Amino acid sequence: MKGWVKIALGVALAASSLAVLVQGGSRFMDQRNTAAEITRLREDLYRARVTSDRCRNSLAVSEASLQGLTATIDSLRSRVDSFEALGGGSVPTDRYGEYLSVFDSYNDSVAVWEVRSERLLTAEASCRAVIEEHNGLRDSIQSILSGAGITG
Repeated sequence: MKGWVKIALGVALAASSLAVLVQGGSRFMDQRNTAAEITRLREDLYRARVTSDRCRNSLAVSEASLQGLTATIDSLRSRVDSFEALGGGSVPTDRYGEYLSVFDSYNDSVAVWEVRSERLLTAEASCRAVIEEHNGLRDSIQSILSGAGITG
């Protein structure tokens, strides 16, 4: 074989070896980057899940408290109504002090209920955003895993 043919074959072999090496290295780096992204997203998903769970638990406690306050308000309203029924629509003079105390407690409780109700609505909106973020992260992980041919 002539010298230039040997050189051309050597160059072709070296070039093809280099191309295989570069392609293999590129694929390795892509897999490594995908694995790092999956790990990061899983960590973010875990944090979002913890936050979401805390949010739901807090909402449940707040809602139960508001329901308890609602029961108290209903009871106070019944007592106010019973005072007013004693005198056919007006409260007897000898019971007026007691009536006024119950009536003031009723009004104060309604004001507290309104504030707590507003806070609960605000918390629900905030929790909705946290849960949507969690769901978005979950969908991102599933998409990446699916694209990498991994089920999970």
